[in-house]
Amino acid sequence: MASMIADAYRRTWADRAALTRAGGLWVLLSLLGDLVAVTSGVESGPGDTEGTGAPALAFPFALIGWIGLSALTVHRVRVLLLEDPPPRLMAPLDRHVVRYILAELVVGALAVSPSLVALVLLAPIGDVPLAVSAGTVAALFVFARLHLALAAAAIGERGIAIERSWRATSRVWPQAAIGLIACSLPLALIGGSTGAAIAGSGVPLTGSTIATLGAYAQACVLATFLAASWRRLVGVPPPTV
Repeated sequence: MASMIADAYRRTWADRAALTRAGGLWVLLSLLGDLVAVTSGVESGPGDTEGTGAPALAFPFALIGWIGLSALTVHRVRVLLLEDPPPRLMAPLDRHVVRYILAELVVGALAVSPSLVALVLLAPIGDVPLAVSAGTVAALFVFARLHLALAAAAIGERGIAIERSWRATSRVWPQAAIGLIACSLPLALIGGSTGAAIAGSGVPLTGSTIATLGAYAQACVLATFLAASWRRLVGVPPPTV
């Protein structure tokens, strides 16, 4: 597992030119959203404590950022598993991205559900910290068991592959959980905390730019790990549809 984690970062760095080409315009669109949000007084991060700005204006750009991250992730997984050619302009927005976003919603809902159950059961007796802790562990377990469904959606496998992912990860889910955390949390913490600190010091556009770049770097590393995990646990990808 340690080698897979290290390889995810190493391959991402080695392929930085191709990833910049695939994600460059998506990053620019996201940065444009950051610019509009900052100049309109909309803070999209956790620092928006006053509720200022116009959510109706912020939402489309947040949606573009989510779609861009998904498109780049899908393209990266397909390049590594199916040897897709480089994009003409940017990571394409196609049916595979739609399937991936759907899989994200389904897997995310299934991963969060144990947290909600724990909160409902334990919060009434005043044990909220225990509910949060138990819910977090349960969410990591479920996500580790179902993460292959994301790779399956990216490469065009029919359905969302929930059952297939659950079977394939039955004996390795602890290692998978460690790998998923190691390939997503560091860049998220660095980009998010650094961006928030800079934004809080009075330079909101620079702070949001750093956070956005960190999110796209995180997507590249995580996509590389997803592809490696699929290849290791499932094997040769099925033909695309």
